[in-house]
Amino acid sequence: MIKRLVEFLQNNFPNTNINDYLDSKFIELNSEQLKKIADAIKDGELSIKPASSCPADKFIFQFGTTIIFVNRDTSNTDQKYNAELAWETDFLAIHSARSKAKGFYFIGFSFDDDFNITLTSTDKVLEDQVRNEDQNKEVVEKAIPVLRGFMSAISS
Repeated sequence: MIKRLVEFLQNNFPNTNINDYLDSKFIELNSEQLKKIADAIKDGELSIKPASSCPADKFIFQFGTTIIFVNRDTSNTDQKYNAELAWETDFLAIHSARSKAKGFYFIGFSFDDDFNITLTSTDKVLEDQVRNEDQNKEVVEKAIPVLRGFMSAISS
């Protein structure tokens, strides 16, 4: 899926720094691994840790059809990480209004130590793409527990 994301970015957003993606550690968890993390949290074997305790500065986290590019925020604000969620979906490709193709919908956000999110702007918006802030927030809020569990699992 990361290959499709890179190709999509190259074709639709040529000004994007692809090296930001290619230089990041890529982690993909399957459903069984995600369930183990969720069970460990539920059973008290894994405690949720603040985002700042995560040792990773920059990584790409994939689960299902969702990819989250995560970058530590070094601006000394309350936001600990900046992120961009890329959700793989079917949509009308911009190359041809008649052909259906896989594509990505991007949502920019940041989060603090408690994983409270703030939506941010993204330059990855296709022409005529409908954006709904409430739905974007809903999508990110559904992904945050998975990201929080993963980041807590790799924290010391």
